[in-house]
Amino acid sequence: MKKIKKPFLIKYSTFPEFNGNLIPFYTNKSFPKKFKLKRFFILYGKKKYFRADHAHSKCSQIIIPLSGEILIKIVSKNYKKKFKLNTKSKAAIYVPPYNWITIYFKNNNDSLLTLCNYKYDKKEYISHFSKFKKIILK
Repeated sequence: MKKIKKPFLIKYSTFPEFNGNLIPFYTNKSFPKKFKLKRFFILYGKKKYFRADHAHSKCSQIIIPLSGEILIKIVSKNYKKKFKLNTKSKAAIYVPPYNWITIYFKNNNDSLLTLCNYKYDKKEYISHFSKFKKIILK
């Protein structure tokens, strides 16, 4: 049986000044211990459409809201939760492998930054929910 880790929130600090805000992240402090950054991407959404709708077999991700409001639904073996993230929440979410994720954007052009600890490899994506259920129930 697969040991599936649960997602969790990563709180961060914002340092406001008169000319804007600074949000620092440190790879050795802000992220889980074994998370080694391999790639990152920015995702812009559209209000009427969802993104992601898949799971990973090897890749862990940290999702950080950049603008707007993002709803993230996560499903796993014994886990189902919704996270609403925006820049005011001062939180990112860590998503380990074998967690099905679907992302919804409240408005057009809302955006997020995704940090990954695994290179892009289409073979490690689990793109069909029925296949995902079979894998996590083994």
